[in-house]
Amino acid sequence: MQDKGGFAKGMRAFAAGSAITVQFAASLVLGILGGRYLDELWGTGPWLLLLGLLLGLAAGTMGIYRAVSRFMPNKESGGGEDDRS
Repeated sequence: MQDKGGFAKGMRAFAAGSAITVQFAASLVLGILGGRYLDELWGTGPWLLLLGLLLGLAAGTMGIYRAVSRFMPNKESGGGEDDRS
């Protein structure tokens, strides 16, 4: 039989992974749709779509880095606990 602490820990990990995935996908989709809209508005071809794609990738990657860094041990404090406040 599995203890409740292990289940809760697994669910927290699943929630964190889901949040990271949704954040990355949303950043990417919003960048693409924004670039496509501006391309249609200004007639600039695929250039703003590509710029939106790159900005979406950058925003998604930055979001993943921020989310993951909350769970990494802090080198300055020397502890393995996360410092969420």
